[in-house]
Amino acid sequence: MRCRVSYLNNKPVEKLKEKVLFSPHCLLTENINGLLENYLTGVYLVQDERVLYVNSRLAEMFGYTQEEMLSIHPVEFVHPEDRNRMLEETRKRLKGMKRTAQYWLRGVRKDGSIFYYETHASLITYGGKPALMGTVLDVTSQKHASELIVEHDLRYQRLIKYLPEPIIVHDKGEMIYINNAGLKLLGADSPEQILCLTNDQITHPDHHESMRERLAKVVLSDEPLDFMETVLIGLDGQTIEVEASSIRIHNFLGRKLVIQTVFRDIRDRKRAEEALINSEKLSVAGQMAAGIAHEIRNPLASLKGFSQLLKTKFDKHHDYLDIMLTELDRINGIVQEFMALAKPQAHEFYGNHDVAKIIKSVMTLLETQAVMNNVQINLSIISDSTVTRCDENQIKQVFINLLKNAIDAMPLGGEVDIDLALAPQRNDSLAITITDHGVGIPKEQLEKLGGPFYTTKSSGTGLGLMICNRIIAAHHGSISFTSELGTGTSVTVVLPVISKLN
Repeated sequence: MRCRVSYLNNKPVEKLKEKVLFSPHCLLTENINGLLENYLTGVYLVQDERVLYVNSRLAEMFGYTQEEMLSIHPVEFVHPEDRNRMLEETRKRLKGMKRTAQYWLRGVRKDGSIFYYETHASLITYGGKPALMGTVLDVTSQKHASELIVEHDLRYQRLIKYLPEPIIVHDKGEMIYINNAGLKLLGADSPEQILCLTNDQITHPDHHESMRERLAKVVLSDEPLDFMETVLIGLDGQTIEVEASSIRIHNFLGRKLVIQTVFRDIRDRKRAEEALINSEKLSVAGQMAAGIAHEIRNPLASLKGFSQLLKTKFDKHHDYLDIMLTELDRINGIVQEFMALAKPQAHEFYGNHDVAKIIKSVMTLLETQAVMNNVQINLSIISDSTVTRCDENQIKQVFINLLKNAIDAMPLGGEVDIDLALAPQRNDSLAITITDHGVGIPKEQLEKLGGPFYTTKSSGTGLGLMICNRIIAAHHGSISFTSELGTGTSVTVVLPVISKLN
């Protein structure tokens, strides 16, 4: 076996290659053992959480004999509040993540007294296995400065621990501190789950380069960087949209320079912006609809009137005139949809109505169409609260549109399931889910449903879902879609409910 010493007393020395001798303290050569015993700095060798060697200076520093120290677990020599940091630093060095950086710790002597020391450890191979050989420098003479550093760090940690903004402190890409809000943001239960990771591991790959550029820039000045949008990855693998700002900090946890990054979760803001954009689209569409309907209705009425007049005047060509009247009725139907879209929704609704009864009424209304398309409609009610304050006709219009879409999605027939249940984790809301078993909708099209004049039907106008969105929004509810190609589509309408009818 050979024992390699990379650093002693913070100064590099040459690797020593001499025949190994067996000693009570360590498998060290006689020359190395004598050399280390004369060092004024404490020296140790640790492997597999066991102390294999300490020199006489280190034993004197802690108030033990060398033999006593070999029988004590290494963490027992460290102040309880510093043990987690010591174990984390040891783990990083054994994994080769950090090899030569020094850090501060508080030591516990045999008599229980506390002193401050600086340790410097390096990863070596000993007996074919990884081990740590390091030095310990007593800095008790600098006690006042050390106490100020430790107290500063503790105050800083206490200050930011409960701040609502997620904060992470990192050094050269390695995270060394995270507050409670940061744990919640990343979905962690304890700091240990995060501090074993690197910046790259919690940052989306598309943002690695920009993040490195910002971290390289922040160390050049004491001024904080402006907030910039980036994307993190939580422990569950989900992406987290955030804004991040970084600033450099001097002398933290024994490190000369570290970086503090503050994050802002902007997922809710993004959803609100998207909802605002959709609302603006609906508003613009409504204004367009009002203008178009106004321009079309008058000439449309003239065309229909004269067509009917011609039919009474001539005995021939009634089939052509019938086709014209049918198409004019179709145009009139589209104009009516425009008018429904443009019509402002009332904020004061008529009264309390049972959604279950409204659904049953819609099923009766569309029963003939369902039979003609070989579609069976199944209704399941698993909620005792199905009453909402609404405009009954408007809510009926919503479910007519949605149920017709479900029937049209199955040209070869099938089943449509309607489920009424309390919304998940919301006892004050009712979820009405209509599920077809049709061809499904591709993801890129699913995201556009309900948008202005967007439709998946060859003969559709895209107004039906827009009208549904406006009505449900006016009733303080929501509509969402899920779909899988070849399996079918589900649309869920969530409405606030009340306990009973007036």
